[in-house]
Amino acid sequence: MAEDFFAGVQQVDAKVGDLAFRTPILIRDSRIISAVFPTSAQRLRKLIGDRGLQPAQMLPGIGMVQLTAYEHRDSDIGPFNEFSIVIPLYSPRFPNLPIYNPYKSSRVKEVHNFLLHRATDSETAVRILGDYFNWPQFLASFSCEEDDDWVSCEVEDDAGLICRLRGRKVPSRRIGVVRILVYTAQQPQPQRADINPEQSATTREPGKAELTLGGSHPIAVELSETLRSTKPRIYNYGPRWQFMLYGPEASSHGLSEDIRGEQVRKPR
Repeated sequence: MAEDFFAGVQQVDAKVGDLAFRTPILIRDSRIISAVFPTSAQRLRKLIGDRGLQPAQMLPGIGMVQLTAYEHRDSDIGPFNEFSIVIPLYSPRFPNLPIYNPYKSSRVKEVHNFLLHRATDSETAVRILGDYFNWPQFLASFSCEEDDDWVSCEVEDDAGLICRLRGRKVPSRRIGVVRILVYTAQQPQPQRADINPEQSATTREPGKAELTLGGSHPIAVELSETLRSTKPRIYNYGPRWQFMLYGPEASSHGLSEDIRGEQVRKPR
């Protein structure tokens, strides 16, 4: 239930320009399709830059890029769509070992991601998540559709098509709260987001997701040069997710201690 996840959360007033809102931002109902693709870890280090962050490796020398389409149907800042491109990172809790580090991170339900690009069709989200959260947010148009057992999302802007991501509706279940630590080029400290995947499914079975890249958009070209394959290694379908986005203040209020803790603790 949404009341269980959000119980006890205290929001505070925030402002960017003349736009007032509250943090953490609560997203009460979303649907997501997400896919993980293999790529060269060396290439990912160049994209991340010299920030002391290491891309997680699913196999020695093979890193990951995760593409996710979000349909936020109920949130504090209204309904909107998003599309993110992230590079999963090694967790600082565990040794930087391929396979081992990502596995241990998944077991404690704490994920570290470098956010490379994030598109949205909401000007409000661009201002808040871009200007206040310092996320690499930009405005784009979305076409999200359902066709029998498939969900698809197409993202484009004035420069053309970025990509089209399609995924099958697969049986889902509740998996428990996950903490995400979000790193960006603009924000030196990680920002916290808590996720409640009330209905979620993850599979490595082939044929469950499809990716089509645009031809000339700079982000599409970047993905084409980065991904070793457009066939995903991992696919996630979440018909109902919930989010709490804490923003930059959480970076300087005990977050480093939380990262070193042995368990992910639900916010009170």
